[in-house]
Amino acid sequence: MTQEPPSETGSGDAVPAPAAGAEITTTDCRQCGAKVSGLNNRYACSYCGWVNHWVEGSNVLPSAEDDPDHPGH
Repeated sequence: MTQEPPSETGSGDAVPAPAAGAEITTTDCRQCGAKVSGLNNRYACSYCGWVNHWVEGSNVLPSAEDDPDHPGH
């Protein structure tokens, strides 16, 4: 019996592309100093749990209706 190697995402599903204008940004965690990456200056540290406030991001967040998975679509 052979087994398929795991995909890079781990789930076998395709990873959706970021929205137009989305940029991956990196900074140091303000709580523990670890390097953290986020989308448009919104961060969450996986080591200590620190999360910056959403208004510190560099662009306006889309509304729920703009989400393609919104129940109204």
